[in-house]
Amino acid sequence: MTRTEWKRKKKEELEAQKKETKAKPIQKINNSFIENVIHDSNVTALKTVWYLSSILEDFDTTKDMVTVTIDLRKMLNYTNLNAQDIRENFKNMQKTSITFINEEEEWEEYITLIPRVEFVWGKKIIHIDIYSKIAKLIIDVKKRYTLLNTSELMKLKKKHSLRLLPILKMIQSNNEETKQKKTYVLDEFNELFGTNYKNLTDIERNILLPAKKELEHHKIQSFKHEINFDNLGKGRPKAISITIEPTVTTS
Repeated sequence: MTRTEWKRKKKEELEAQKKETKAKPIQKINNSFIENVIHDSNVTALKTVWYLSSILEDFDTTKDMVTVTIDLRKMLNYTNLNAQDIRENFKNMQKTSITFINEEEEWEEYITLIPRVEFVWGKKIIHIDIYSKIAKLIIDVKKRYTLLNTSELMKLKKKHSLRLLPILKMIQSNNEETKQKKTYVLDEFNELFGTNYKNLTDIERNILLPAKKELEHHKIQSFKHEINFDNLGKGRPKAISITIEPTVTTS
């Protein structure tokens, strides 16, 4: 779900709740996990998030905070990253916080992504403390994309490919065949990929085509895309959206 879709959904929910005699509690997340950690991130940050999503599922998130021990050798082997980049990324995650807001009870809560990181370099181990609220968000990232094999993500080197593959898998997971394609407008593309392009041809040239080339090179995924035009009125047709349809990997 893009930020535009999320805002539209929340607006509809708020309007529906206003009509009820007793309003239900509204809890939302500002600076959401996806926006903070994924949208504006580099390849190292994206791979770190996906790696964490693969190891956090077995942890007890009923506690307020959990301590996670990461075997650096396994993480290096799995992500194809280097130790220095991983170290810098965890330090950056300490500077990032998420705001939880309850509008009915009128409170805000700010939580740092990773409040404590300990690097035991002699043993190639990293200990991190993470709040359960944050751990659940990381786990949910993976659960949203049920067809996604995280090991496939680790083969990719371009950040737009890393962002696009989960989107393709999410579209593909729709049980209704007619809905196994999705149309995005320019603002939604910019939100999804953390860009600020002015037209859809830039999206096609700088995001979709390079990502498709890398995904097909690794035989992970392919897709078709079509630019939709507004043909109403006179003059040159205006590109208004792009429809994406996941397809089988080309040989």
